[in-house]
Amino acid sequence: LDCCQESDGAVAMVITSAERAKDLRQKPVTIKAGSQGITSGQQIMTSFYRDDITGLPEMGVVAKELYRQSGLGPEALQTAIIYDHFTPFVLPQLEEFGLCERGEAKEFIRAGHHARGGKFPINTHGGQLGEAYIHGMNGVAEAVRQVRGTAVNQVDSVENVLVGTPVPAVTST
Repeated sequence: LDCCQESDGAVAMVITSAERAKDLRQKPVTIKAGSQGITSGQQIMTSFYRDDITGLPEMGVVAKELYRQSGLGPEALQTAIIYDHFTPFVLPQLEEFGLCERGEAKEFIRAGHHARGGKFPINTHGGQLGEAYIHGMNGVAEAVRQVRGTAVNQVDSVENVLVGTPVPAVTST
């Protein structure tokens, strides 16, 4: 089983108004949308008992709402933090978020589009599997670093990052 291991760690963030953020030392990063979603057949931690396990329809619901709230679409994103608590869940999330066509995630990965220097790098911090499993908060911190231009594995010209946190909650910064 390719799953993340529990890790000790912490992330601290200051969330404030855009007006107040202008006076802070660090470059502010704006949360443009936030959403949760649920669909029939979904149960917390047991969605893998569905008849069809090739998708995560609740993430499709979330994606539509995030894109509606933010006025953005997949084409406006430069990178994404995909919640990778189990490796197989990355592929349907790529498809549900519209980052590749349904059924094409494996080819997206095989072609290296997800890698540093690829067409659409994901989990530039190593993800839950590679960096640490602190329930997605390190991914939120990585999104902030990407937008600020301070990430170790910096993607060029980042303005918008899709951030997936524990299914089904997702934010876009």
